Amino acid sequence: MHSKFTRERFLKFLSYYKPHKRIFVIDLFFAVLSAVSVLLFPLISGYITKEVLGLWSEDTIHKLSVAGQLLFVITLVKVISNIIYGWYGHAMGAKMEATMRSELLVHYEALSFSFHSKNSVGKLMTVISNDLTNMTELFHHAPEDFLMTIIKFFGSFLILANINLELTLIVFSLLPLLTLVTYHADKKFENAILANKEDLSRMNEHLEDMLSGIRTVKALGNERFEADRFETQNKAYTDSKCRFYKIESLFYETLESYPQFLTMLTVFFGALLIGKGKLDVPVLITFLLYVSSLAEPIRISMNFMKLFENGKAAFIRFMEMIETKPSVLAGKDSYRLEHPKGEIIFDHVSFQYEDGNEKVIDDISLQISSSQSVAFVGASGIGKTTIGALIARFYDVTNGNILIDGLEIKNIDMESLRENIGIVQQEVYIFSGTIKDNIRVGKLNASDEEIEEAARLANIHEFICSLPEQYESLVGTKGIKLSGGQRQRISIARLFLKNPKILILDEATSALDYESEVIVQQSIERLMEERTTIMIAHRYSTIKSADTIFVMVDKKIMEQGTHEQLLDRNGEYARLCSIGTL
Repeated sequence: MHSKFTRERFLKFLSYYKPHKRIFVIDLFFAVLSAVSVLLFPLISGYITKEVLGLWSEDTIHKLSVAGQLLFVITLVKVISNIIYGWYGHAMGAKMEATMRSELLVHYEALSFSFHSKNSVGKLMTVISNDLTNMTELFHHAPEDFLMTIIKFFGSFLILANINLELTLIVFSLLPLLTLVTYHADKKFENAILANKEDLSRMNEHLEDMLSGIRTVKALGNERFEADRFETQNKAYTDSKCRFYKIESLFYETLESYPQFLTMLTVFFGALLIGKGKLDVPVLITFLLYVSSLAEPIRISMNFMKLFENGKAAFIRFMEMIETKPSVLAGKDSYRLEHPKGEIIFDHVSFQYEDGNEKVIDDISLQISSSQSVAFVGASGIGKTTIGALIARFYDVTNGNILIDGLEIKNIDMESLRENIGIVQQEVYIFSGTIKDNIRVGKLNASDEEIEEAARLANIHEFICSLPEQYESLVGTKGIKLSGGQRQRISIARLFLKNPKILILDEATSALDYESEVIVQQSIERLMEERTTIMIAHRYSTIKSADTIFVMVDKKIMEQGTHEQLLDRNGEYARLCSIGTL
């Protein structure tokens, strides 16, 4: 992934303006109007000092009144223009930010598990929040600031050149120096900002990790250790920020002094020209007014430089995310599982992770019939969970094929595949909100009656009714107000609503106490009825009733059969049972 602002990325940047063309045109129109009004103010002021006050006559008061009214109108136009382009510009930026935030979130959802396993939540959150905010400022300010600066600089140059070319060339002789300073500062700004954003991302990663595991941190008494780790990241971020501020201060102070140098040149050489009779005092006053008005475009240029580098760095990081392609994609001719039976075939399937050197499973072939229950057993890390992940197509196989109802899994529509697969995991994720909302995740258009029926089937209805707010009870962040068994039963209630044909039970009860396990097991057995069920478990009580048990050794299937058949063979399964592993 390259970190450059390429032509393709620039075109992508411009594409976000397209839906907001009307607002964009209004924004630029009033920005131009504001810039032009700034140019007219010194011109009329110069006219007053030279033509009106310099040649006093009977109609001087009238001319002065007209000029004053004109200055008032110009000032009013400038104020109104500033209000409108500020309002419309920020509104446009906010809408573009919303579009990009939605695009990025949808893209995050589309990316494969391999991407999410390599990128922390803290890093992804930094891009979707902090980086998008910086980009909004760039989207809003870049066009209008650039246009206003060009108009004010070149407009001032043309007007002053028309008044006195010699003094104009002297005054603007410092412009090449300003351009040179800006060019050299640009690269330093870019490098400093990119480094600062990377340090911020790493700090947020650690902060998110620490807060997510705060229970573990407190239980182990590691508060001081984690605070020290965070302090290291915090210091790195602060140091990079200070380096940026150093570059910023040097650059800004150079630009801030530019109008003072221009004023010095104007006064010094203007006085010489007056002495030679080539210039009069009113014209010098006009020059000084224009020179002082250049302070604003210089200030805008300084702000633009900061916004541009911040926004460019943020946009590069944004595009690096957007340009990341999902590693798991549907085939060109994908099919929906309209009436799934739940038949599953593994045909010489092998798998290894993208960044892994060793296979996780190797040359596995098996067949699971419709509504059959099967269990995979073996030592930890042998590849059992990977079997379930491949069926749900969280990853693609490295070699071989997986077929569901005779269709290659790669040719099944992804949404249709996931609709027909339900997973009960050891670690259940409960969303912040109410119990009702968490159960409804299984079927978003479910009625209250359907939710209650699912809760009854999952043996959680009575508990919910015992709560003061019942189904409207808040569960807290990640379901912190619920026990492990209660969270597990809510996840099972989701699947009763979803009603999938294929069920994957991944260590569903291994973390529960005996009493909770019994209740959850009853719910699971009810859920398994008339579904193809894949059980991944260590517990003897979970697997003994399976129609077929697959015993995995060294990434392969060594034995298969019923519980009784495998015990009679006195092989690996019997050994695992005898030593209490199952």
